Amino acid sequence: MVKELIENAIDAGANSVEVLLENGGKKLIEVRDDGCGMSADDAELALERHATSKIREFDDLARVRTLGFRGEALPSIASVSRFSLTTFDRSNNHAIEIECDPLTGERKARPAARDRGTTVVVRELFENVPARRKFLRSADSEFRSIVTVVSSYALPLPSRAFRLQHNGRLALDLPPALSLRDRVVQVLGSDAEPYLSEIDESYDSKRASGYVTRGIRFGSRRNQFFFVNGRLVRDRVLTHAANRAAEAFDFDGHPAIVLFLDVDPNSVDVNVHPAKTEVRFRDSGSIHVVVEQSIRRALGGAEEGAELLVKSTPSLIPMQIFDAPTHPQFTPLFQRQAIVQPPTQMATAVEEPPALGDLAGRVIGQYRMSYILIDTPNGLRLVDQHAAHERVLFDRYLRRIVRHEPISQQLLTPILFEIGAAESAVLESHVEELRGVGFDIERFSGNAFAISAVPPELVRNDVQSFLLKLIDASIEERSPHVARVRVRRRRDGPAHRGAAGVIESVCLPPRPADHRRHQASRY
Repeated sequence: MVKELIENAIDAGANSVEVLLENGGKKLIEVRDDGCGMSADDAELALERHATSKIREFDDLARVRTLGFRGEALPSIASVSRFSLTTFDRSNNHAIEIECDPLTGERKARPAARDRGTTVVVRELFENVPARRKFLRSADSEFRSIVTVVSSYALPLPSRAFRLQHNGRLALDLPPALSLRDRVVQVLGSDAEPYLSEIDESYDSKRASGYVTRGIRFGSRRNQFFFVNGRLVRDRVLTHAANRAAEAFDFDGHPAIVLFLDVDPNSVDVNVHPAKTEVRFRDSGSIHVVVEQSIRRALGGAEEGAELLVKSTPSLIPMQIFDAPTHPQFTPLFQRQAIVQPPTQMATAVEEPPALGDLAGRVIGQYRMSYILIDTPNGLRLVDQHAAHERVLFDRYLRRIVRHEPISQQLLTPILFEIGAAESAVLESHVEELRGVGFDIERFSGNAFAISAVPPELVRNDVQSFLLKLIDASIEERSPHVARVRVRRRRDGPAHRGAAGVIESVCLPPRPADHRRHQASRY
């Protein structure tokens, strides 16, 4: 929904787009812009289904350049929420405000005051459709999705300003940037700036441009953005080409990619998905090659890129595919039919860890400085020393969370943690939770946070890497309790990071580790 409203603002030529949310957008979504606005007649017509001013003739469908063109968003939103539209295009003496009642379908229009532009207010989303409302995700999950949408649409428009407020607090602020590179830095964070490598490749009427990070990788592909003729898309051809290019280099993780692909509008169909997030290319093979070789060239340097360009050029020749006849032109003397046996269901044996029971016994030594040997009445027990320590730290850490008794270790000098705009908005939403588990963290300035205390388990570890993984989990798993999810489900939690090395002596409780790694074995 926010996506559709932002697209309308961009199509209206807005230089500033502001989004206000309450309760993750479930209670309030308000989008303001300073675009061209609408006349009173157009505002009334905009709430009619399939009414649009962006398609003038039939051929416009094949070469559409605007982000929206179907005329479905506003009437659809108005039918499932308490909706109001205020707009002014300076053609009249005053603005017009239209309110819609989703229960009765009644519309009320009255004069209003505002500068040129449009304001759309959506309250109590799906109030009249309880079956749909109950499937909305949590407020935090919806908020994180909106942060991603706003920051994504800001990337191709560096000269325009985007702001996002959530529950009265500024969550995302992207002022106009001097260049595309500056806007990419705003979104990805200043840490990525030294590693940005420019993408610039052309072939025939196709051009790939943008940036990719060299030398810095992320734990997921959430920092990969693909635009076709300025439209944010998710396309398997583009994703596969980017993955092929990145896999050619021996790096851990995934590079950040901001790719803009400009093609002839007649060669791409943007009308194949209701949300207009998927496209179909007329010549997907050449698109794949252009994208792959442009990213490889940016990652590997000019020489490797030139070699790749030479090697890839022949593959740009369109291939002719001939369909084989469906039916044979002759009938064999003997018709053989394959006998197909249904696949048998093979029972999969699931290895269960043995019941450990009481580990009371006599420690008889260590094996390879990694395992503790215990002589018990039931036989020899081999204890994984590292997993045992993790279990102790995990229980200790979880006990503090449940009892709301966080313990913090003050740092001699605060850590300045600077991240991208979207990441900072996500982290801001979890500051109170992080404080509840032992962090002393607060926003310092812009997208930077000052960390003056951490849980004791993280004192000797990479705090910044840990927080980045928390943000990744928050965005990908869509969990409202990011810190607890990471401690319970991931081996990157404080318990795992703080566990002793293989040569340290530890004590252990007789229970299996949380990440399903067997702590003790019986022999």
